[in-house]
Amino acid sequence: MSLTDRRNSISNPSRRRRFLKDSKHQFLYLTTEGWKTKTLHRIEIWYVRHRGRFYLISQYRDEAHWVQNIKNHPRISFEVDGDKYVGLGRVVDAGAERELAKIVTELMDAKYQWNDGLIIELRPEPGSQQ
Repeated sequence: MSLTDRRNSISNPSRRRRFLKDSKHQFLYLTTEGWKTKTLHRIEIWYVRHRGRFYLISQYRDEAHWVQNIKNHPRISFEVDGDKYVGLGRVVDAGAERELAKIVTELMDAKYQWNDGLIIELRPEPGSQQ
């Protein structure tokens, strides 16, 4: 489902109520270090959890600045549901990790009715939850 289709689907009042009802669990706040500037950048983004890790999808794939930041400086911090973490980010190779990519796209589709883009994995360091 495209992002436009996704937006149209939540314009339906009953679907929108369901979407907003669970809005507390809709967003993750990711902080990356700029690969050129070294300044911190924070974004709000949809996510899913799977086996203790967090997965994001970049609509603009490698062109997204936050993806470029992770590729150059994988050390990240993020906040979800009020919990703060530090860890590492990486691009999931959908060709080599087909089962993981399939699971993540299914989870994203079930949660947001959208799953088109480059998958990014966030791995929190053990004990990093604050």
